[in-house]
Amino acid sequence: MPSYDDFNKLEVFTRISGNLVNQTPLRVGAGREPPLGSAVDLAPLTVRCADGRTMPFIPGSSLKGALRSLAEAIMRGQGVPVHSPWGSEVDEEAESGNYCVICGIFGSTKLASHVRIYDAYPEDKAPLFVKTGVGINREFRGAQPGVLYTEQLVAPGLRWRFMMEGVNIRIFPEPGDERGRLLRQVIDLLTRGMVQVGARKTIGYGLVKLVEGRYEVYEVKDGVLSKTIEGGIL
Repeated sequence: MPSYDDFNKLEVFTRISGNLVNQTPLRVGAGREPPLGSAVDLAPLTVRCADGRTMPFIPGSSLKGALRSLAEAIMRGQGVPVHSPWGSEVDEEAESGNYCVICGIFGSTKLASHVRIYDAYPEDKAPLFVKTGVGINREFRGAQPGVLYTEQLVAPGLRWRFMMEGVNIRIFPEPGDERGRLLRQVIDLLTRGMVQVGARKTIGYGLVKLVEGRYEVYEVKDGVLSKTIEGGIL
């Protein structure tokens, strides 16, 4: 396994930007307890803006977790063993200096991440709606009496600002190593609308698609970090 502990230098920096569009209702939850004064049982995570407005957002950690899980699934589909980012394998990798591809991209408890994914905020006012649900009794395969709840969701079709950065991983225009190839597969699935984020994935919530995606590649030339190429992501 190659060593990816290379943060003492900057060779290539890639920025990927565009818009995420949620194809289905979306809710990144605010936790088990609804916010104070909330009219629903399950509310989306929100941020208060400088002008006093509140808006839902998608944390970068949620997006990164979804993309990491997808990358891990791709590796397992190729027959490659995948370990957790905090297991004993991480200590062994740190001792040898050789990290697996997943840790070489998304990091672990012993290695910083080579990708940064920022919080995604709505481009416009977020249309919200409330849905009433009922608990299911798995034994009797029917509604559970007395278990009624409401959840607030972001309606489909909202555009969210998306930005992701890669450090010392060559992704575009051609991948430079196995990490770049894996990230290209993940980004390709994102552009095809095959990534889910947030709650209730098993009933189809949180399906997002990257649109109008672009990349910018910066490299150090003559001691200066300069843009060397840019283009659209199809």
